Amino acid sequence: MAFNSLTRLLVVFGVAFFSTVLSPPVSSAQLKIEDILNKLDDNYYYPQKNGLAGISARLEWEQRDMSSASETYLKNPGFRFNAEFNNGISSKGFSIDEGTVILSDDEKTQYLRILNNYADAFIPKTLLEQLSNYSGEVISAKKREVRLQFESSDSLETVKGYGLFVDPTNWRLASIQVRQENEPLNVEGKFKYTRKGGRWAVVETMTSFLMNDQNFSERTEYTYKKFKSFWLVHKVRQTVRREGQIVLSYRFRLVDYEVSSEN
Repeated sequence: MAFNSLTRLLVVFGVAFFSTVLSPPVSSAQLKIEDILNKLDDNYYYPQKNGLAGISARLEWEQRDMSSASETYLKNPGFRFNAEFNNGISSKGFSIDEGTVILSDDEKTQYLRILNNYADAFIPKTLLEQLSNYSGEVISAKKREVRLQFESSDSLETVKGYGLFVDPTNWRLASIQVRQENEPLNVEGKFKYTRKGGRWAVVETMTSFLMNDQNFSERTEYTYKKFKSFWLVHKVRQTVRREGQIVLSYRFRLVDYEVSSEN
């Protein structure tokens, strides 16, 4: 699996906001998957669930020059990030910022293939949306951890299953395991949080995986900006290492926001 596909897989859970809801632990018999996901989603901070109707912003992004001995970043062509939300239906993606650069159709396709993996990094889907095609069950419910398992019945689905580890004290995702038949294998991710507007926000994801019999680690950092009444992901920085050596590094930044809200 390419790094960009892995990024899309990680972003599913990497950019989520949780409010601090203190609840006593309960037994697995008392827990239902849909109830858990709804409870988490009810306590996430999703801009689109807090009145955001649409957003358009210019994307500035750079890729590290791996041929340079110094930490040098090369600028990539300008694109725009666009998202619209209407009655629970969302559309998100990137488009070329016409007038800033001229690209061939093939170049546009190549760049968009990379960028569209990051759409959920800036405006995340709900967990219920992400896992709508998976069947789940509660594996265990302990005082400090609730473990959920999700399996896909679709033979064409790249990701066959997810293992989610929920912190039942703060009601936030602590870690995730990803199971798939093809590489990367042994995918495991962990999260660090901050608080925005009294709620949890992910500031860092740390992932390890195995590919071509080599150990890889991925780190993605998020920076937030409050625009009007919404907390939005402003910057994303991702670094991938192979056996400790950097092999890929991107920096993204959204600027020149245009935001519309529900009436």
